[in-house]
Amino acid sequence: MSTQSTQSIQSTRRSTVMSRAATVRRIDALFQTMETDFLLREQFITGPTQILVEYLGGPPVARERTDLADRLIYSVFASPALLRWFQAYVHHHADEVPTREHFLNSFCEATVSHGGQDVVAALLEGCVAATGIAGLTDELLHYFVNLHVAQTICEGRDGGTEADRENVGMEARGTTPFVTNITWTTYIKAQQEDEDLAFSPHFVPPYAAVTLNGLARYAVELQARDAFRLG
Repeated sequence: MSTQSTQSIQSTRRSTVMSRAATVRRIDALFQTMETDFLLREQFITGPTQILVEYLGGPPVARERTDLADRLIYSVFASPALLRWFQAYVHHHADEVPTREHFLNSFCEATVSHGGQDVVAALLEGCVAATGIAGLTDELLHYFVNLHVAQTICEGRDGGTEADRENVGMEARGTTPFVTNITWTTYIKAQQEDEDLAFSPHFVPPYAAVTLNGLARYAVELQARDAFRLG
């Protein structure tokens, strides 16, 4: 391989790394903001795709595509079995973030295994629609893996010294690329145990769980009103 080709590959890799790191931090900033901003949290819960597109400054997405993407998100969040699978999947891939192709293959297998009929219906409608579905981004997958890793490290440090807590973010980034630095003021807030929570407080920090659990509750309400049927 020529020197010029090697430099081009390295330049592309650096660009990808910087872009992904910036996006992951913006996603985390969004979730931290939504913890206390009730209106923004409700806007996200009732239209997650559009809020993500707007907050991350991406190119505009047609309403038809965001509607289909939202329907897919809701159908997943309304399935306790798929949410349990996702949390286990993230936990088992904490050492290395899987590629989007690997995740999608595993996700399809899980959908079939766990009876995700509503998910399949959303995917089928997306296939026949001219607009298609706005797909999962690598950055979102990185974010959830990294957030879980950061939470796991923080739980392991519970009761440590103040200096230990300040170093968590730095050590986390050294363990797994782009681990999100979470705030300890958020982490130490009291979290009431609730067996009905879709996302365990051991999976993600409370500031992210409050929005994710709200999204799951809303998805279940939509499912109860037959919002995911074909047609």
